[in-house]
Amino acid sequence: MKKQISVKKISFAGALLLGINGIIGSGIFLLPGHLFQEAGSYSILAILFAGLATLMIALNYAVMASKMDDDGGAWTYAYRAFGSLAGFQTGWFGWFLGVITISAEIAAFLTTLAGFMPLTSQSLTYKLIALSIITMIGIINLFGPSFVTYLDDLSSALKVVILCIFIIAGAVALSHFKVTFGHHATTGHGFTGAFVTAFYMFTGFSFLPNVAGQMKNAAKALPRVIIITMIAVSLIYVATQTVTIEFLGNSLAGEKLPVAAAFGIIGGQMGQSLILSGMLVSILGVAIAVSFDTPVELASMAREHQLMPDWLARQNRYGAPYWAIILTTALAGGLVVSGEYIFLVKLIVFSSFIQYIATIASLIKLRNDQTLGVGMRLPGGLLLPIASLLLITYLLTSFAMVTVLIGLGFAAVGLVIHEVERAIKQKNK
Repeated sequence: MKKQISVKKISFAGALLLGINGIIGSGIFLLPGHLFQEAGSYSILAILFAGLATLMIALNYAVMASKMDDDGGAWTYAYRAFGSLAGFQTGWFGWFLGVITISAEIAAFLTTLAGFMPLTSQSLTYKLIALSIITMIGIINLFGPSFVTYLDDLSSALKVVILCIFIIAGAVALSHFKVTFGHHATTGHGFTGAFVTAFYMFTGFSFLPNVAGQMKNAAKALPRVIIITMIAVSLIYVATQTVTIEFLGNSLAGEKLPVAAAFGIIGGQMGQSLILSGMLVSILGVAIAVSFDTPVELASMAREHQLMPDWLARQNRYGAPYWAIILTTALAGGLVVSGEYIFLVKLIVFSSFIQYIATIASLIKLRNDQTLGVGMRLPGGLLLPIASLLLITYLLTSFAMVTVLIGLGFAAVGLVIHEVERAIKQKNK
């Protein structure tokens, strides 16, 4: 999840807080049961390894951010390294990633709401509420960023407070931990499936390198910020997963609201209701914040390098790119009524991997480009980028065929749009 960054220089501590808030989303509230179902108590290690792998990838992002100060992130790197088509497809998938994230957060919101109102889980009610929320979010975005910024700040604080309360209360309530690694796995997906799913909980990291230009002494500070942030988030996630395993045991498998269920054991019905209320505000805030950034990214592709039709960059009197907002809202609405939360999570991770590959490949291509800034350097030269690429390539083979086909179909649509737009631009010259 991206944030709007002030021109004022960001301190080391400020960057750490932004990083932690930017990474933690709905995943840690809803995914512990699914991770446990896939890998049992080894889900704790899956989270740790996903955090370590994400740290490797994030350092590649940091290098590119230190060399190029473009706001577009991965798609601008790919455009510089490999040209128009690569840049377009990377940005196209980046926009798709944002759309799916909006849908996933709305699905997470409705799953949480079902903890209060079981009727919400019924198909017709679910779809009506989902479409109403998506429409409301689209309307909010048409009136500019002020309300979005306020709700984003509130949700960022709430989600960290909720997890801290949960972890501390759980630690106090437990006399000792009885976690036994290797037991309780209940499906055939195993460790790799949990490892891939756990990536969703870290996908917000890509925001961090983008603040490099606003940091004090970024070349030295950014790597330390990324490392400390990833360690801190990983520890929060591991502690949360461990507490839910300890309190819920085998019943954790498939539990849709694991943190709330575990806190219900600690604090009773009142404690569970308190956690659910905080989750609702937090998750909705994330959805609204992402819904603000996603159309902006689509509009920037139309405005910079003219990779999309010009009309997508048109703004209303509030400075909102209204056609980009309408298109984003419509697609997000279609996804949220057609896909479940876990399915959307898998799509998000797949789309994120496309962004990661584009960024790392761009780093390899541009590492000695004399027209770019020197930037920060990774220890071991190409060792870390190549290792990161190999890991992502391997993990791509673990996705279900339907996820891959959706990705290929979206890429095919992007190719058609790119070629048509290029032909129109050439004709008008």
